[in-house]
Amino acid sequence: MQNRIKELEQQLERKNIEMNSIQQIGKALSSELRTTRLLPLIMNEVTRLMHAERSTFYIVDQERGELWSQIAQQAEITEIRLKIGVGIAGYVAKTGDIINIPDAYNDDRFDPTTDKKTGYHTRSILCMPIFEPQNSDAQQPEIIGVLQVLNKIDGVFTGDDEDLLSSMASQIAIAIINARLYASLEKKVSELDLLFNIERELNKIIDKQELLQWLTTKIAETLKVDLAMIALFAGNESGFNTILSNRGYVSEKLQQGLFALEEVQQVLKNKDLLVLNNFGDQDETHSRFSELVGSEVKHFACMPLQIDDKIIGVMPLFNKLEKNDYFRMDDQKLIRSLSSQISRSLETYRLREEKIKADRLASIGNMMSTIVHDLRTPINNIQGFVELMQEEEDEELREEFSGIIHEQILTLTNMTKDVLDFAKGKTSILPVKYPVDKLIAQFAKVFEQDVVKKGYQFEAVCDTASMVYVDPERMNRVFMNIMKNALEAMEPGGKFSIRAEDRNGEIMFSLSDTGQGIPEEIRDNLFEEFVTSGKEGGTGLGLAIVKKMVDQHKGRIEVESEVGKGTTFKIYLKRL
Repeated sequence: MQNRIKELEQQLERKNIEMNSIQQIGKALSSELRTTRLLPLIMNEVTRLMHAERSTFYIVDQERGELWSQIAQQAEITEIRLKIGVGIAGYVAKTGDIINIPDAYNDDRFDPTTDKKTGYHTRSILCMPIFEPQNSDAQQPEIIGVLQVLNKIDGVFTGDDEDLLSSMASQIAIAIINARLYASLEKKVSELDLLFNIERELNKIIDKQELLQWLTTKIAETLKVDLAMIALFAGNESGFNTILSNRGYVSEKLQQGLFALEEVQQVLKNKDLLVLNNFGDQDETHSRFSELVGSEVKHFACMPLQIDDKIIGVMPLFNKLEKNDYFRMDDQKLIRSLSSQISRSLETYRLREEKIKADRLASIGNMMSTIVHDLRTPINNIQGFVELMQEEEDEELREEFSGIIHEQILTLTNMTKDVLDFAKGKTSILPVKYPVDKLIAQFAKVFEQDVVKKGYQFEAVCDTASMVYVDPERMNRVFMNIMKNALEAMEPGGKFSIRAEDRNGEIMFSLSDTGQGIPEEIRDNLFEEFVTSGKEGGTGLGLAIVKKMVDQHKGRIEVESEVGKGTTFKIYLKRL
């Protein structure tokens, strides 16, 4: 009777231990989604529950046809790799059978190699497959892991142990699948973030080197590789003219070594992804390349970058960082997607660069056109007064014409300086107190004859005797630019007029024409660079210079225009 009571007490204690372990496992399953944290918790409880010395959990990698120890408790060898079908665990991974061996050394399937290396003596083994949970019986479930417990402390593993471990295995299977789904979701989010950020950063980063540096860094982070490169070809495809990595600068020797790899040449020939997950096992060329990299290259992937059918470069990747990792099928899909997007991004960048260059050339052309157009007026004036001097015998008039020519030469010099200063953002006026009537009279004396000669009417009126604080040469340029635009906007017979008058403590200069008016669509940005309204040779730079010079004089400018009737520019300067 006493023996029976003692036996029942032992059974009750065992059941309490089992329930406690199952509760701990359930708690772990419900609170942790990362296998690296989850499995050690589970394995500790499995070993305790099974009264075993140690346990090993193997991940089955169907893609590589092998299984490897993700958790090996108290093992002298931290990583055990087996081919599917080899050893007890390999046999279980292949067949899906539960193996319970009371004496390992009497079973032909047992491989004692690990025992010999570590000095450990394996006695009893209970090895069980872990199947992927299935919603349907339509197909054989895939084996995703193998759970192996060694050396039961108080004997051999029993049928009850098999049932208990089988029950735990089904819970572990659910936990592993959930953890994989979580990891897969994290990875997909990371991949989508990278693809999105590539598009976003392309519009932010101007420098090509900076763009490539950013791309390689993000690729290395997302694919979890030690070294990621982007190598772009020179025009003749005889080598790389641009190559960057997530480590930054790539030495010339490493560039040469990369291009000399037979695998890279194969990628260029086949125009397709090449993956080697045993790169270091190939030949001496690979060993030398590993020396250039600075660490042993085990994993290698290389994808061509191409636009349509033209290869513009390659994207080599080296060494997965995580233990037991390699370039898997999902990695290869991402590499292909990245290659396509990076190629499009680089092509977009190239087209944008070409457009910027074309725009710059066009801007230079427009500026040159304007400069030539602006210079034409004083040159024509000089030519006209030179011709008058040749015909004029009156010495006083010749002297007057000579003075005008001298002023126009100074105007030419100042005009070229103005344009250069405008392009460089400089301000350079020399204001002095100056009579308004003299400012108007000098402008009329230089330009009236030429305007009339071209078939236009010219009027200059000054209704004030006030003084203003101005740079006479610059204000003369302001008037000239506005007049030039006015003449271009009118047919012969049209009238240009300039008038000065007092207005509320200011001097208002009104410059009017009877032309076609300014189109409404360009009025708001009339004073910006290169704004024009279809004038032959005109770009609007003249009015941009006008606005800048008026601003430098602390004045303001307004425009009134009516299509078909004409335009008036009003310039306000402080009266002295």
